[in-house]
Amino acid sequence: MKKIPIIGMSTGIILIAMALAGYYGSGAVSKTAFIPAVPGILIILSCLVALVKLKLGMHLAALFALLGFIAPLGRIIPTAIKGTFEFDLAGIMMILMGVVCLAFLVLCVKSFIDARRNK
Repeated sequence: MKKIPIIGMSTGIILIAMALAGYYGSGAVSKTAFIPAVPGILIILSCLVALVKLKLGMHLAALFALLGFIAPLGRIIPTAIKGTFEFDLAGIMMILMGVVCLAFLVLCVKSFIDARRNK
């Protein structure tokens, strides 16, 4: 699927927009609101690589999406176990980051399977 790099760039833009919304939505007080921008930028850069070397770029983008899915779990799971997880702006942003990255990761895996079948 040749459209997947474009979908990846869109995913990166969504993550960066989430980071900006989280930062300004929190009254511009927490620099950790920019955390979703990190996988967003890395996914965009990987998708730019994919325009030249499709397989390498998309595997990198899938890796960064996986890390973007796992990272918020490292905060959500322990706080949920302790019973201290709150559905405030930070909690919602962590959940959204995980969902966006997981959705893109699923699309990447589907694309990899389709590419393998079409060989």
